[in-house]
Amino acid sequence: MNQLNYNLQQNLRNKINNQILDHPFTDYWDIFVLKHQHPINITLHILGIFFFYGLLFYVWKLQTFYLLLGLPLTQVLGLIGHLLFERSHIDLQDAIFSWRASDCLGRMLVKVLIGKYQDDIRLRKEILQKYQSTNYANI
Repeated sequence: MNQLNYNLQQNLRNKINNQILDHPFTDYWDIFVLKHQHPINITLHILGIFFFYGLLFYVWKLQTFYLLLGLPLTQVLGLIGHLLFERSHIDLQDAIFSWRASDCLGRMLVKVLIGKYQDDIRLRKEILQKYQSTNYANI
């Protein structure tokens, strides 16, 4: 029963959106890319990353530690991107903080800066489309 509950929670955390219920991805990076396709959403996430590290630097430089209370506000930009532009599933744990989401945000930043993120989006969409056309062709 405990394992079944865990599997259900993982399936919900790995949900892409309400239209994509079934998918072949087991690596969270693949799911993350499909949840972050809209250019404005991507831009808002990148701005949130810069604000996050900028605020950390500002706190360190000026020794104004009470400003650390503003760190969660840096994630509001990403949430706005999801709510207004992407319309993808937001996992509460990832929205507040998770290592997997933080890792993927850093990876997305690097890929955007080197111009490779759109290639990742295209590849994941092709894999998903092929999977869905193969699985739903038999219905």
